[in-house]
Amino acid sequence: LQGLDFLHSNDVIHRDVKSDNILLRTNSSVKLADFGLSTQLTHEQSKRCSLTGTPWWMAPEVVTGHPYGPKVDIWSFGIVGIETIEQEPL
Repeated sequence: LQGLDFLHSNDVIHRDVKSDNILLRTNSSVKLADFGLSTQLTHEQSKRCSLTGTPWWMAPEVVTGHPYGPKVDIWSFGIVGIETIEQEPL
């Protein structure tokens, strides 16, 4: 969550948080990877509407085409949490 907090405090949305993009290093530190779909928010454009990401991890507002902000990354992270608890990929 610290990685997402850093991104969001700098007005960046990752938009592709999923288990494949969360890396566990040998020293047990966790890294967020693959910023290819990330986007910078501005005062002029504080929300996005584009349909981008990996479907199983997308927040409802992304799927439905409604304007969204950084909270979509939290939704995706929650899906990763479900995968972890169930010990199965979605």
